[in-house]
Amino acid sequence: MKPLIDDQEAVLARLLADIDIQIANGQRPDTLLLAGDVFDRSIPPEDAVRRLDRFLDEAIGKRGISVAMIPGNHDSATRVGANATLLKKSGLRVFSSPESVYEPLLITSGSSSAAIYGVPYLEPAEWGFHFKQTLTSHDAALAAILESLKPQLAADRTAGRRTVLLLHAFVAGGQASESERPLSIGGSELVSAERLHDFDYVALGHLHRPQRVTSDRIRYSGSLFPYSASEAGSEKGYVTIELHRERESDRIEFAAFETERSLRVLSGSFTDLLKTPPLNDYVIAELTDSILPFEAFRRLATVFPHLLHVGRRPTELPTPETDQPRTLRARREERADHEVIGDFLKEATVDGCSDEEREWLIGELSQFLNKEKERVP
Repeated sequence: MKPLIDDQEAVLARLLADIDIQIANGQRPDTLLLAGDVFDRSIPPEDAVRRLDRFLDEAIGKRGISVAMIPGNHDSATRVGANATLLKKSGLRVFSSPESVYEPLLITSGSSSAAIYGVPYLEPAEWGFHFKQTLTSHDAALAAILESLKPQLAADRTAGRRTVLLLHAFVAGGQASESERPLSIGGSELVSAERLHDFDYVALGHLHRPQRVTSDRIRYSGSLFPYSASEAGSEKGYVTIELHRERESDRIEFAAFETERSLRVLSGSFTDLLKTPPLNDYVIAELTDSILPFEAFRRLATVFPHLLHVGRRPTELPTPETDQPRTLRARREERADHEVIGDFLKEATVDGCSDEEREWLIGELSQFLNKEKERVP
């Protein structure tokens, strides 16, 4: 696996450069919104923690811009929220606990003001414990959260404050890619977009493609970098939001990042790809050969120094129109283990496996699973 942290840092440097241009033009942003998946795992690498610290210091310490942040499903809410109370005074607002939802970040700029609410990613059962009720889906959890916020949102409207929500979720109508980690099994990960329409803007995290969901005011800004073949060629960037006293005067715009390298998916025979002119971009190679050639990755890396992955071309490529990644994800969750193994063998070889080989695999898998059950106290 090739680390992409240098590319991520370069993108953040590009964002800071854009902010400097805005400041020079007298349009200093009031707040940066980070909608979760701050890291890619619950215990992040030390280098990633240091680089986030540098970015926050650049934004808050050197440019005087506050930051509002929530943990996503890749993060540990407890770790991301460490010292959150003390950090409030520095300009970093981390919404990491159920109680933090009710302490919005209040922003005043000129004659306009806004209340920024953050909903940290927690499992439905965790929200159920907080509300002392049984919650079995993310949609039910969000319904309970928003119901409890109604008095505060009503007070904001009375006071003339605009309302913004930070949320890490799979909102129905959003377009998935292959690289998101499923939030839940089956359809319980989806939340209804209808619940979000009372907010003036909803900054969404989780889905990696920049996109609107039902309106301009409910949006995913997307990931910093494309992490799967399904994201190749898609723009990456950030969303700029201007909220004024009058809703009609609001301005919401997407700005694309300029990156040194993009992600390309190249398909063809191993021999043909070896003849391709060298590329400085990241490359995913999909081979049409019946089997993977010996040391295919090492040999192709001599042509593509930023090669990420080599595999056989899938029989069906995911497309935005069919939303195949989510369809395939659900399909795989419903299949037996030996069927999944069989599918893998079909992808790895042309002929798959014989009936005898399949029976042997099923037997070996059954023995393994039985031993695992015996080990569980």
